[in-house]
Amino acid sequence: MSESQPHSMASTFSQYLLIALVSYTIWRILRRVFKSSVLDNIPGPQRHSILTGNLAAFHDPDGWEFHEDLEQNYGQVVKVRGFLGTPHLFVFDSVALHSILVQDADVYEENPIYMKVYSLLWGPGILSTVGDDHRRYRKIMTPAFATGKLREMIPIFYEVAEEARDGLIAPFLNDGPSKFDLNNILNRTSLEMIGRTGIGYSFDRMLAGKEANDKYAETLKELLPTTFKLALLFPFLPHAIQMGSAAFRRFMVNIIPSKTLHQVRDMVDFMERTARQLVEAKKEAVRRGHLDMADNSKDIMTLLLKGNLGAEEGMFLTDDELVAQTGMIISAATDTTSSALDRIFHILTLHPDVQERLRDEIVDSPERMDYEGLGSLPYLDAFIYEVLRLYPPVTPVMFRETVEEAILPLSKPITGVDGSIITSIPVPKGTTLYVAIAAANHNKQIWGDDALEFKPERWANGKAAASSEKMCGIYGNMMTFLGGGRSCIGFQFSLLEIKVVLSVFLRHFKFSSADGAVRWKMSGIIAVPSVHGNVQLPMTVERLNEI
Repeated sequence: MSESQPHSMASTFSQYLLIALVSYTIWRILRRVFKSSVLDNIPGPQRHSILTGNLAAFHDPDGWEFHEDLEQNYGQVVKVRGFLGTPHLFVFDSVALHSILVQDADVYEENPIYMKVYSLLWGPGILSTVGDDHRRYRKIMTPAFATGKLREMIPIFYEVAEEARDGLIAPFLNDGPSKFDLNNILNRTSLEMIGRTGIGYSFDRMLAGKEANDKYAETLKELLPTTFKLALLFPFLPHAIQMGSAAFRRFMVNIIPSKTLHQVRDMVDFMERTARQLVEAKKEAVRRGHLDMADNSKDIMTLLLKGNLGAEEGMFLTDDELVAQTGMIISAATDTTSSALDRIFHILTLHPDVQERLRDEIVDSPERMDYEGLGSLPYLDAFIYEVLRLYPPVTPVMFRETVEEAILPLSKPITGVDGSIITSIPVPKGTTLYVAIAAANHNKQIWGDDALEFKPERWANGKAAASSEKMCGIYGNMMTFLGGGRSCIGFQFSLLEIKVVLSVFLRHFKFSSADGAVRWKMSGIIAVPSVHGNVQLPMTVERLNEI
């Protein structure tokens, strides 16, 4: 047999495999089309393509106008067409969301493609499981995010924020105001915060004039956007590379002719090795007696390992599970919080009066505040509430899919395409639903006619002047951090990080717009700032006083 024959055989096999998988995917879509005709009476926009329906507009990074159309011009449940016209539901009705996320949550599971992507990236964990498995991971991890533990992390938040201030900004202001890419600074700051408080590891010492040179950080930045792009373009791949043994799955990944898939493979391999090394280092510290139940370590990974020491059966994490949680914690905390901070500072440049008022409140407070102090600044709270309401970092939607037939209740009837009044919607098994986070936060029936206006003043004592209609969200009657059993477990962590960064930066610096119009892009499920197609947030920074 010549050397070229094995390669030729593998290539032929991969081609047949791809044909089979594509055929299977098309069959599943066609089956859903014919089973889902009951949803045809739900109002929604005309499809843009026979093949892809409305998906191109829905997933367009610049598709804000399309999403605004869905929010403003139909009912609170809107039909959006998927592949070959398959009906999907875009949902921001309060009662419907309560059913999806709380009351009937086991019927509406995370979209299988996204769950498989998370599983392939990191393995079994809180982001990649459903049902009892997910509840187990959440129960194990919840104590690490308790208020008492977060209080202990606040000094670490301040250390990192002050290092970013002193290393990444202040040294370049000696000769006057200077221009920065604040996205880079905030991303590095968020990663370092979750590194130290999440896993007890420093990714970036944030030294003046030196870029972050941590391969893990660079890999993390590219991993999720690349992977979700791959999953959306080739929806059969997550199914394919879950088949059989680990060796067989690796064989399939290697032979599928996709450069992007191979890039994801290499990134996952590297991040898994790094996470395993971190877990092993922690376990070694336990073995050496440097990490026990009485020590002072405060990071989340240490707390999980401590929990393992005395855990009852079924309530401890295996090595593989610890590795998975490491990747998930770092990714989830970095991307969402840095996006929120990007938006916050961008808004501050657009509203200099708000920035001044916020600075005045911060300057009148202690330089370092404890948990109660950070929660006692009313305008800071109101400002953060309003930014996270109008511009949730996870945007515009989260995905769900029905695992059995369901009846979706509504808070208010909607008028069907045929003119009939619809008070509840029968949803077939296998239907994709979009939990419309931004649309719920912009709902005029809840927030009033000025719902799309930026008004921190609408908040008083953590509550906005709104109707009596309530959302199931865990934060400020909004859906920014979702609700129910899959709500964001680390939302208080994120809020504390945001407050500390704002209190440290605004005390000493003034921020204003630099050259270049910032456009926000929907990148996967995270909003990112962009200038001329590059992810960046150019900003002019001026020193106000000595540090």
